[in-house]
Order: sequence, then C-alpha cells, then structure tokens
Amino acid sequence: MTVKTRKQGNSIMIAVPSQFKIGENVEYNPVLDDNGVLSFVPVHKNLFDQHPEYDLRSAIKSMNIGDNGKAVGKENVW
Repeated sequence: MTVKTRKQGNSIMIAVPSQFKIGENVEYNPVLDDNGVLSFVPVHKNLFDQHPEYDLRSAIKSMNIGDNGKAVGKENVW
C-alpha cells in the first residue's frame, strides 16, 4: 500500500488508511530518524495526573507488596 502526501495550509498531510482502525482525535508524537524514517508514537497520559494526591508508596504498603529496594530496569519513580 502506498500513500501520498498533500499540502493543507502550512502543513503536509499523510492519510492513514482506515484498515489501521485509528480513531479520531488520537494524539501522536512524530519522530523523524537519521535514515528519514517517519514514525508516529502514541501519546500516553500520566495516570496520576488526574489524582495527584494518590500516594503509590502507601498503596503498595497497604497491599503488602514486597520491595527489595533494588531497581530492575530504568525505574525512577521516587
């Protein structure tokens, strides 16, 4: 399948085929790499923005979830 760019106002548009089943008003961050590959990464919302008073640390304690205090990957939540 091939799509073609078109100009709309000051922007260049690319149509997304309906087969991809992407809804309206979905937000993406465009990324252009060194090889000229254009990617669109979905924007993820921070779940804690809606409830900034939520204390994850106390919730973990109340559920008796153990923590050895060592990072497993790239965690940086505290």
